[in-house]
Amino acid sequence: MAGYQLAHPLYLDVQMMVSFLAYLEGGVYVSSEETLQKEKIRGGKAVGDKKINLPSLGALLGIEASLNVEASGHTGETAETKVARHHTAASLFNGLYGFLHDDEAIISLEGPEQLTNVKPGEFVKIAGRYTGNPLEEMLAIFSQIMAYMEEMSQGVEGVHSQRSTGRRSGNPQTREAAKSQEDHSWTETARQFRQFEQSIEMRILRKMKEELESSPIHDVVLETASGVKAVLTVASEYYDESVAEKLSSGDFVVLGKITRVLQEGESINLSRRTVIGKMADESEPFFNAIASIPGISLQSSDPVVSYPAVQILPMAIFV
Repeated sequence: MAGYQLAHPLYLDVQMMVSFLAYLEGGVYVSSEETLQKEKIRGGKAVGDKKINLPSLGALLGIEASLNVEASGHTGETAETKVARHHTAASLFNGLYGFLHDDEAIISLEGPEQLTNVKPGEFVKIAGRYTGNPLEEMLAIFSQIMAYMEEMSQGVEGVHSQRSTGRRSGNPQTREAAKSQEDHSWTETARQFRQFEQSIEMRILRKMKEELESSPIHDVVLETASGVKAVLTVASEYYDESVAEKLSSGDFVVLGKITRVLQEGESINLSRRTVIGKMADESEPFFNAIASIPGISLQSSDPVVSYPAVQILPMAIFV
């Protein structure tokens, strides 16, 4: 059985990783070069110096070669090949992770009973189900639903416009048919949607979505099987929609430094990076506004993470 484990980081704070490596190794080498020599002797006539032309693939791999022939009773051929090996961010992470693991420098955080023994600044590893940011996901779903509602309202309004035109028709049969036509089944929903679209709650929710998307830091959550929640403060530089999609609803491992350990009664509000999140209890009406939209049913919009929980500055989220 292999004595190593290969980790694939989906989120990786390259700046943090390289700074740790540079300290531990006295610098970081992202590439290395080795020379391979092969020599062959054969009888023959002196023919001078020659060069070997490598195929294009060799150039892509950073390989160079030459052939030297010396004049004597025998001809000596020496082929020299230089191979450049380049590290990737993932390979550097695997090297650092392996070193920290072998050196027992990582605390494996598994249950709530460990929270009394860990403190900010310690390197921890925690595994669990990635749940993302419920607030951000709710607002994203909300925006999608609002787009559908807009299409539906336009359709209902189109039917009403045709009905109104029919009532003004010079044809008595057309007028009578228009008068007897029943309201569209979504008429009331469309009316309420238009009212909500112009509301202050709607404008604030849109502004909140913009603030979360433009923030340099995102708060996302991972929950262990034992119920411990980890609020991960990920950098937007390394966290985009592609990373979020890959992490969605999966089980992953997080390696990072603890920045806060919640005590009983304490909590973290995932909307804290918005103006509304700083309004405490006054923000509740705005979160409840989504649930009040006719025809829409969403899961809990509660953005609060409570004890038992920790806050972690992650270096990597990997599988």
